[in-house]
Amino acid sequence: MQIVPKPAANQAFAYKNASIKSNLTLVWYFSIVALIGFGVHLIHHLRLGSGAFSPDMLPYLAVYLSNVLYALLNLLLLPSARVSNSASWSVSLLEMMYPAFLAFMATVLSIYTSMQGHGPVPFIMGMMVIAMLVQGHLLFLFGLLFCCWLAVSAGLLYMLPSGQASSPILTCFTTMLIAFFIARLAEKNRVGQFTVLQELHDKNQLLEELAVQDPLTKLYNRRYFTNKLEIETARSLRYQHPLSLLIVDVDDFKQINDNDGHLVGDEVLVEIANLITQQMRADDVVCRYGGDEFVILLVEACAEQSKEIANRICESIERCSFRRASAKVTVSIGYAQYIGQPLGDFMQQADQMMYMSKKRGKNQVAFFGCDFETESAPETIE
Repeated sequence: MQIVPKPAANQAFAYKNASIKSNLTLVWYFSIVALIGFGVHLIHHLRLGSGAFSPDMLPYLAVYLSNVLYALLNLLLLPSARVSNSASWSVSLLEMMYPAFLAFMATVLSIYTSMQGHGPVPFIMGMMVIAMLVQGHLLFLFGLLFCCWLAVSAGLLYMLPSGQASSPILTCFTTMLIAFFIARLAEKNRVGQFTVLQELHDKNQLLEELAVQDPLTKLYNRRYFTNKLEIETARSLRYQHPLSLLIVDVDDFKQINDNDGHLVGDEVLVEIANLITQQMRADDVVCRYGGDEFVILLVEACAEQSKEIANRICESIERCSFRRASAKVTVSIGYAQYIGQPLGDFMQQADQMMYMSKKRGKNQVAFFGCDFETESAPETIE
């Protein structure tokens, strides 16, 4: 059994960030409550006039004023802490100082109330609140509770006769043990809940990826391409950026499947996908459109750049030695450039050029609309 509940190693960093966010949120809410609550008490206390500064009233004034000032300081610092690096020392200090401040106030007030014969009620309430709410710092919490109990015990033994001090000291000790148990139980529940939610998030993310990913080649699939095509064509029109489309079709792929088997055919498709990806730039989009056909969106690529990329793809696949394929593997590529035509026409132009490549001998690229401004006659480059 783990004394300190912890998430799995791969979730530790995410849990730490979630804990910091939760603790800072609690500091924010507690600061608002403290500012309002102790502010009202401070105003009411100051209405006593000079009596508010009498020796008997000074402890109350100190409690009210310190809580108001500390709450104001937190409210001033928290906005910048929430947007800064969560691992910085300043954020950690702000995160942990408020529980320590509450524990200190509960300790001091408990000594005072015990001297007045009311028992260590602030210690009981304060430790329970801290134990239930502070997340991700169980060892710190254990140390804080133990130090507070030692401080209360020392203060009571100093201020009261030993016979009168023993009862509140034992009460605080029992409170400390219960707070230990509550803190560990709360942390265990938080870790368990976080683990379940993180696993659910990871599975949902995996499902989202599978919805737009081809399971064989790990490229994007046709669904993703359709959505991306609409986005990039709209962007091309808006910013007047060039956009090119390549349709890549494996030559005589049926013969590869028939002669070498479908497993070899799958290996060929995976290798071709890798070779195509190696020629891509960061913003380009490669998808498996279906069967032995791939589509490529060349974002902000002019005609010359698109020609160069298409020819590199052809050459890299022609040079590649597909170990288990009995015949030479090549591809035919059709190229079209977007100039505002309907998306169906854009796709059809590239598709026509791909078939023209096959008719002219395969293992080549046919270009349509090489000028971004105007469509040109089909051009074939071998």
